[in-house]
Parts: sequence; structure tokens; C-alpha cells
Amino acid sequence: MRMNSYKLQATIRKLLTASEKLIAASYKSLVERVWRLSASLHLRLLTYDLRLKNLRLATIFLLLTAYSSLLFAQDIHFSQFNFSPLSQNPAFTGVFDGDVRFVANYRNQWFTVPVSYNTFSFSTDGNVKTWKETHGLSLGGMFYYDRAGDSRFSAMQAMLSAAYQLRLGATKAHSISVGASVGMGGRTIQYQYLYFDNQYTGDRYNPNLQSGEQFPNSSFYYPDVAAGLSYQYTKSSRKQFTMGIGIHHLNQARQSFLNDKNIRLDLRYTINTKLRWQICKKLDLVPEAQFQYQDTKYELAFGVHTKAYIFKQNKASVCLNTGAYYRNNDAFYLLLGMDYNAWQVNLSYDINTSKFQRATQNNGAIEGSLIYILSKVKKVDSKGADCQIF
Repeated sequence: MRMNSYKLQATIRKLLTASEKLIAASYKSLVERVWRLSASLHLRLLTYDLRLKNLRLATIFLLLTAYSSLLFAQDIHFSQFNFSPLSQNPAFTGVFDGDVRFVANYRNQWFTVPVSYNTFSFSTDGNVKTWKETHGLSLGGMFYYDRAGDSRFSAMQAMLSAAYQLRLGATKAHSISVGASVGMGGRTIQYQYLYFDNQYTGDRYNPNLQSGEQFPNSSFYYPDVAAGLSYQYTKSSRKQFTMGIGIHHLNQARQSFLNDKNIRLDLRYTINTKLRWQICKKLDLVPEAQFQYQDTKYELAFGVHTKAYIFKQNKASVCLNTGAYYRNNDAFYLLLGMDYNAWQVNLSYDINTSKFQRATQNNGAIEGSLIYILSKVKKVDSKGADCQIF
């Protein structure tokens, strides 16, 4: 009888050990999944408290700890990077064929998870002064707004830019642009939408309980400065090469809700290049690439799209844009759009290839851009090709 009791106790211990291992494995898997999702919330998951006695799981999210500097490590980005020129480089202000340009961009990222990113950007720029057809001055402005997560964490920026252009060569086919931008940025967060451990009674959440956390600020604002240089070669309106280098956040403004003076906005370097080349009468090829570097993070995006002319006669034209792009260790995306006279509209869809694809189910982002270029006067060179107007 005693032997049977010992065997029963040994069996119970084995079952308890196996149960603890199973619970620990499930706990680890759950922590890993929530950690990935917390990155999109701009939060950090500090701990999961697994109470084995009553099998109650309490989740604690803590904001703005020592990890708060990661909230500001990277700026927004667009898959259609060359359809958002002023966010790339202030030297691109006025670098287009026309007089006034209006650009709108919208991006909805990770829409399959509960905390998708929504980004909106609007910019306008134009050529305001020309001297001797070789010197030009352009002015512009840009505004963007980005919101993500249950905390409604928001980032905004408003910038004014100016650029000086110089045309070189006997045919004035070469041009150099030097630009700078100044403005204000801001960050806001809404703590009332967050859940804290003090608001749980057992395994139930009570929104009427105090969080027990003290946060000094829910918003802050800062000045921002950027500068850039660009080069463009224009043989005709359908044969162009453009390259630019920009440096953003030159003043490295402070970035902290907790009044930490050591957390600053890191410099961001951008390099952009784009070639448009006429392959035949009704087809242009447009390869392009962008490299960005900020703190220890970098991004490389590259691809190509074609412009197929469905109709073209004098100033009237209809052009179909189709392309494919890749962003390193992140996403592969497709582009479809149309140019109709002075209007350009493009849509792109990201297919997530990063480790976060488990949560996103390979869905990355939907993005759209709309561009309108107003041209009061059109200049034509000796070969009948459109020239860039300053």
C-alpha cells in the first residue's frame, strides 16, 4: 500500500513538472507575441506576471521608461519616396517642370493589427524668382501628421523651405540646387487610453481606478532644421537624371516626455537618385533608389516603374505607371498609377517580408500619392523638348 502511495506521489510530481513546463512554454510564446505588437504601440512590455496558483495572467504596460528614446529613433517614411520630394530633401524645392506643385501623401501601415499607423503629408512648392534664365529661387512648405497605437501617439512637423538653383552648361542642361528648411515638430500622447496594472482587480480591468503613474508631460514641441544639395541633368522632359543628399535635424532637438535632456533627435541622412529615360515613343523606364541613415538604423529602398503613354498630343497626355520595389528586410511593394495632363495619382501596396509578418499576415501598408503641377508658361528648347522652369 505504501509503494502504491509512493508511485502515486511520483506520478503527481511528474505531472506537475510537465504542467509547469507547458505553462512556461506558453508564457514565453505569449511574451514574444506581445513584445512584437508592443513595438507598433510605441510602448515596451516590461513583464508578464504569471500567477501559477490561480492561473491569472496580469499584463503590465509601462510607458516612457529608459526605452523612451526609442520612440523617436526613426522618422516617418513613405514607400513612394520620390513622390514626396520635400520630405526627402529641401534642395528638391522647385525642382520640377512647372510653376507650382501640390503633393499629398497618405499611408496606412499594418492595418491587420489593432494598432495600425496612419500618416498624412501635404506639401507645396514653386519657383518664385528667375535671373537671366540661369539663377532661380524657389520656396515651399510641408506638413505631416502621424498617429499610432492605443495611446494615440502622434508626431507632427511643419517646415518652410527655400532653394537656390543654378543652371550650367551651354544648353543649360545641368542644374544644381542648394536648399534649407526650418520649422517646428511635436509629439503628443494620451495616457487615458492606456491600461495599467493598478487598474486591475484580480483578472478584471476597472477603468475607474487610478493608474498610480505620474507623467510630467503629455506633449512637447521643438524647432527643426534641415539642409540639402541636389543635381539634375535634363536632356528633355523624358530624359532626366536627379540625385540629392539631405541632412535632417541639424539642431538635434531634445525629445522626451520626461524632461530628459540627454534624449535628442538624431541626425537623418538621405541619398536619393532617379533616372527617367525614354525607351521608345510610348514607353519610359524610371529606376530609382533611396538610402536613409539615422542613429544606428538604416533603410534602403529601390525599384523601377515604367511610364506607358496611352495618349500624347501637345500638352495633353495620359500615362500609365506600373512598378515593383523592395525595402531591405521589410517589404516588397507594387506600384500602379496614372498621369493625366497635370495630375499624377499613384497607389502602392506593401507585402511585409520582415519578422513582424506573423502579426501582419504579410500585409504591410496601403499608400497613395496625389500630385498636381500648375504651369502658367511652358518653355521649349531648340529641339522642341520641354525645359525645367525656374
